[in-house]
Amino acid sequence: MQKIHNNLFQFEDLPLTQLSHTFAESYIWHAEGMDKQIATYDLVIRDMPQNRNYMVASGLEEVVYYLQKFSFTKQEVDFLVAGGLIPKKFAKYMLNLRFTGELRALPEGTIFFPGEPIFRVTAPIIEASLLEIFFFNVAVSNILFTTKASRLRSASRVLPVSSGLQRSQSFESGFKGLRALYICGVQEGGIFPAFIKKYNLKQPEYLLNGQHLFIKSFDNELMAFEKMVKYYGERASFMIDTYHFDTGLKNAMQVAKEMKKRGQTLRYVCIDGGDLNSLTRKARRILDKNNLHEVKILIAGNLDEYKIKKMVDAKLPADCYVSATEFSTVFDSPKLEAVYKIAELRDGTKIIPTAKLTPGKLSLPGRKQIFRKFEKGKMVGDIIGLENEKLGTPLLKTIMRNGKLVAKLPDLNGIKKYFDQQFKTIPEKLFALDKKVEYSVKISPKLQNLLEQVRKKHVS
Repeated sequence: MQKIHNNLFQFEDLPLTQLSHTFAESYIWHAEGMDKQIATYDLVIRDMPQNRNYMVASGLEEVVYYLQKFSFTKQEVDFLVAGGLIPKKFAKYMLNLRFTGELRALPEGTIFFPGEPIFRVTAPIIEASLLEIFFFNVAVSNILFTTKASRLRSASRVLPVSSGLQRSQSFESGFKGLRALYICGVQEGGIFPAFIKKYNLKQPEYLLNGQHLFIKSFDNELMAFEKMVKYYGERASFMIDTYHFDTGLKNAMQVAKEMKKRGQTLRYVCIDGGDLNSLTRKARRILDKNNLHEVKILIAGNLDEYKIKKMVDAKLPADCYVSATEFSTVFDSPKLEAVYKIAELRDGTKIIPTAKLTPGKLSLPGRKQIFRKFEKGKMVGDIIGLENEKLGTPLLKTIMRNGKLVAKLPDLNGIKKYFDQQFKTIPEKLFALDKKVEYSVKISPKLQNLLEQVRKKHVS
């Protein structure tokens, strides 16, 4: 029977997702006696994504999960041998391969900028190198979502924004999006029981929305509304624009008034089409006129942070926004230029700093740290320096040492709390959605000097 892959963090044969030439390089290092060299690699985002002024680190939990399980099965190694990527005499080494190195990382929820190491791996060169594609995937698939979710939060100010798995590229992608929304305090995740179960969160009081498909399954709209309330009472809400907005609002108000007589409250009505600005204002006006002030309005319909900000700024009387497709596909800026570059080699006591010197693709040498400066509780500038410098608050934390987890990773609520603290330190100017705003990221003089040493060695 075919095995069903149901773990959202890993699928069978994941070690083989590495590029073919990486296995060849690993064999050469081993054959040349270089496999004991200790390499330090940095995972960075090279350029600021379009329409962004900051990014939010994410994916550490996934990285640790993988590094703890990092290994090759006999079937995987036999496959590499059969393909001519490695010789049989290298198979034993591959079968015994485990992650034995050190991992330093930005805690999930940390604000960061291009060129700053998100993950820093120090390990025997073969171990460190075989992580390349995995790190690319983790960085891109998580950071895109947390950064987008953070923008939804700043755009909506204090109002909740909801999203889901609709139109996401996969269930894994959809869950990572939900995770990002939860971390950034935008959505509680309560509309997806599987999400609550996976992350062992407290089950909420689910609010249940009668969708268009549910409404159309009954003979008429009013009957559908009444059935929803009959079985779920105050937890029920429904869309009011399935057939005609005016009729839908009228039917919703009839149900709301009947509920009120029974001492109940209709909490929400949902509008997801048409001129959201005029329909929302009309709905609020008519609800208030009928003494239904307590009924809130949820609006949807291809919303993103740009549209939401305009609505909030215009004081649209909406109580909750839904961003589905635009969030789950990160439609406005769906790519990250992630790079994983070797920064140092240590061969016994010999230390060899390395850097890529290609114009526009420069990487920095040495074991580095990010130092952050604050003024009045707000971030004012970062310095990328060598790890033993003292230039501000260090951001990279030691997570694993000798292949073992040495830091206690927070649960999802802990990450959310940490992000809340981080969010408060972001300068207001960086929340701009429609213009680029620069944040100071400098290289320390010592690191700059080390870079020049590398340049002098390799450029005649």
